[in-house]
Amino acid sequence: MTRAETKDEIIKGLMTTINNLNEEISFLREQVAYLTQKRYGKSSEQTPLSGQTSLFDEENFAGDEDEDLPC
Repeated sequence: MTRAETKDEIIKGLMTTINNLNEEISFLREQVAYLTQKRYGKSSEQTPLSGQTSLFDEENFAGDEDEDLPC
């Protein structure tokens, strides 16, 4: 084997490694995007945390507005 063939094989191996790593980076970015959406997406705002209640009881608050006003 000549020195040029060895360099070409090394370059080919490094290019394969780079391509594999780029594919893995792409896959990991997709996972991060999916998990970020799942954690902080729209549906996370709709479900209250277990054991946590609203600061205001909206059902009673809306109906009691007129009762507190002077006549």
